[in-house]
Amino acid sequence: MLRPSSLGAPWPVGPSHPCKSCGELTPGIAIGGLCGACTRRIQRRASRVSRLVAMGTTVPLAVYVALSLPRDPTARLVGAASVLLWYVLASLITRRVTWEWMK
Repeated sequence: MLRPSSLGAPWPVGPSHPCKSCGELTPGIAIGGLCGACTRRIQRRASRVSRLVAMGTTVPLAVYVALSLPRDPTARLVGAASVLLWYVLASLITRRVTWEWMK
């Protein structure tokens, strides 16, 4: 005989715990965990902050690269790729740090 929790029910099975942020009792989350609505809200805020930080650091880098590199097309291509990579990495790192800080 299978236990009720292993039957693959479409609803969360397990004890209810209050959400860390809003206090709503949510079944299936760990003690001190976040409900789905709070998780989405924090993810949206972290994404917004990460975009602002990434743009704020990428624009000065792009200006510096544009002014300091020679007019050689290969150098310009490498500079543009480095600026793009900088934006992606700054966004990912800032998003993760902001998520952990807001949790």
